[in-house]
Amino acid sequence: MEAVEVGEEGTFRLPSQIPLIRTPIPGPNSKRILAEQKELESETVIYPKGFPIAIKRAQGSVIEDVDGNFLIDWFTGISVLNLGYSDVIRKAVSKQLGNIWHTMEIPTEVRIEFLKELRNSFPSSMQKGYKTIFGISGADACETAVNIAHSVSNKRASTVAFEGAYHGVHGGIVAATAGRAYKSPVFGSGFGVVRAPYPYEMWYDYDTNDTLSFLDKVVNDPEAGYEKPDSLIVEPILGEGGYIVPPEGFLKDIRDFCTRNDVIMIVDEVQTGLGRTGKMWGFEWDDVKPDIVCISKSIGGGVPLSAIYYREEYDAKLPTPFHLGTYRANGLALAAGVAVLKEVPKHLERVRLEGSEFKKKLGSIGSPLIADVRGRGFMIGIELTDSQKKNPLPKQDMMTIKHEMLRRGLVMHTCGHFGNVFRFMGALNIPSEYLQTGSEIFEAALKKVAD
Repeated sequence: MEAVEVGEEGTFRLPSQIPLIRTPIPGPNSKRILAEQKELESETVIYPKGFPIAIKRAQGSVIEDVDGNFLIDWFTGISVLNLGYSDVIRKAVSKQLGNIWHTMEIPTEVRIEFLKELRNSFPSSMQKGYKTIFGISGADACETAVNIAHSVSNKRASTVAFEGAYHGVHGGIVAATAGRAYKSPVFGSGFGVVRAPYPYEMWYDYDTNDTLSFLDKVVNDPEAGYEKPDSLIVEPILGEGGYIVPPEGFLKDIRDFCTRNDVIMIVDEVQTGLGRTGKMWGFEWDDVKPDIVCISKSIGGGVPLSAIYYREEYDAKLPTPFHLGTYRANGLALAAGVAVLKEVPKHLERVRLEGSEFKKKLGSIGSPLIADVRGRGFMIGIELTDSQKKNPLPKQDMMTIKHEMLRRGLVMHTCGHFGNVFRFMGALNIPSEYLQTGSEIFEAALKKVAD
């Protein structure tokens, strides 16, 4: 059995062979801890069902479970770890821990450094005339963005959100999330939302014109029965809805619609931001200038943090206090955020180039279950159907594939309207050999289920 050397600051030297499977998965220690979790924690937790392991530690793009199995991470906590389990983040948080880690809104050097780095991460046209409000989660950021829009319009107007959208599951913003399963246990009505079609040719043959025609009807047909919206929230690439990439120019057309109709354009970059698509921000592919940008997930490198970047002229219309929260802009998260903002740009070109090639490689897998491979950068979705391409692959088959990959040493997650899309969201700095090995595991798992 290959030894694992542990170094300073909790880092460890990985085995030469990755993945390295030493026990059946789940192993005996994982089974014991999973049983203890089931006894002590709510039955409503979902991820242990898809990933029945207990984690000991992680480094880079490798996870070690408590049984000594080493797995390739294509999951990254749902795009929270765009730099993986990085020593850059460890060192930044450790250094800040030696200073201070909680100050409410009283400024610190790391707070100002973060604000400046965040501003500089945007295109030059957005580095002046914008301000930042902090939050903790993506849902928090999206809810605050809609509240800003309502404060600017000074009324409880509706907000346009899209089919397949995911913007969080608490408070008012749950109304903007499309999935029934996310909203069934929530007993508040949330914001007023108008649901628009998102371009999706696979099952509904929607294109940009369908979206624009619907939006025009909502705003300009007084007999259509829709309340005129004051805002629109959109993902540059649909995340939980299936990694659906809209046609080129879609966001530009949405920007034009919002400008013509005095609608505030909110772009949700929670999953697409911080280099995931090969650009710092997903909206940059269409060269648009949003009114509000929602940021979370990878901005804190795994430490809870979110931010809302919005037009400065809106600030005068916000009441004081506005959007309070004890843990907003925690010092440890800010330190991690500075490290993320400085490190991510180093990987953007690689993500664009290698992501494009990797998408082609996944598309070349000869499985009869693969109906579509789509994405940008390291945000790639593989939609699976039955072999006749007539129906989405059932969720139980998706779970079987997920478990088969886990047994072989690959952690990969799903999404989609029907839960039938596997998504690649590996770290931007994942070693290329883990892409090759992971694709072989994915292909083998598909073959086993197809057979």
